[in-house]
Amino acid sequence: MTAVAGVAMLFSATPASAANPPYDGCPGWAICLYEHENGGGSKVIITPDVFGRITTFSVAKAHFLNGKGANDQVTSWLNNTNCEVRFYDQAPSPAGWTGYPLMIDRTPHDNYGARGDWTGTNHNDWLSGVDYHCR
Repeated sequence: MTAVAGVAMLFSATPASAANPPYDGCPGWAICLYEHENGGGSKVIITPDVFGRITTFSVAKAHFLNGKGANDQVTSWLNNTNCEVRFYDQAPSPAGWTGYPLMIDRTPHDNYGARGDWTGTNHNDWLSGVDYHCR
């Protein structure tokens, strides 16, 4: 009887444990870009260098861990660094070419664990580039 109860508990617990918690799996010293709101779905992991220079990461060339292209598909982010991070969209001009980048969000230095979510805003699925500066 005990073996049957143990098996029933194992199977009933599996669906609850299969769900990823919000902002799950972002390592220390990484900036993670998430596919869905509240850090849900797949992610892109950016691991900054610590040389103190401004570095640009092209989301246009990145893919989520699930293989989907990440350009204009990011909804939320997590900064697990002490770097300043700026998030950009390349806004098209009326002529159809890409103009100056538009900063859509940022987090200052020394703000480890900062999060952002663009759900329900004009910036959802706009991200094309990330700058970070670590000191």
